[in-house]
Amino acid sequence: MKNSFDRITNSWLYKAGKAVGDVVIISLFFVLFCLPVVTIGVSISALYYTVYRKYTKKSDDISKDFFRAVRSNLKNGIIIHIIYSLYSAIVGFNIYFALFGFRGVRLPEWYTLISFIPVLPLIFSVPFLYPLVARFSNSVKETIKNSFTLCMINFPKFLLIWLIAAIASAICVAFPPAVLLIPTGAMYLTQMITEKAFASAINRSKSNEGKDDGNE
Repeated sequence: MKNSFDRITNSWLYKAGKAVGDVVIISLFFVLFCLPVVTIGVSISALYYTVYRKYTKKSDDISKDFFRAVRSNLKNGIIIHIIYSLYSAIVGFNIYFALFGFRGVRLPEWYTLISFIPVLPLIFSVPFLYPLVARFSNSVKETIKNSFTLCMINFPKFLLIWLIAAIASAICVAFPPAVLLIPTGAMYLTQMITEKAFASAINRSKSNEGKDDGNE
């Protein structure tokens, strides 16, 4: 009986089914925790942490990793999500106002191009934002600043994160059942970029500290 069970659990079919099942479970956790809306940032951070633990650290305790990340990042995740949501709403209204006017008031045509400038802080800070929340314990201010810095020193590679997110979102909108697979897959590709950036930044920081110690 034991030998038969071992043969089943060691078969490629069982391993493939388990791999797909893990992807579905992680994605399902992510989707469920996005439903309250205000916890979207927390859910993204938890998704990142769980994918990192599962595929980089080879952890098999998916639910434990996900809920640990939710508890650890609840406060900062919600605060960051609210800040960026409010800012995005203001930027969106600004662009709408510039393009179509509001209640009969129209702005000069030259302002249309200027209205898109406030989008830049979003483009240059969001890609590393939630991975930083997931992996490091920093204040909200430090997290935002570090995300912006990482985007600067990883230009234009950070644009790949935007591309991954855009393609993943488009697939899920076009084919909703894909939401059970795509979030985990997209985050796996994302963490391949972010983890290299984190390692490079940490090594650079250690190198600079070594130089400072040597100059003292």
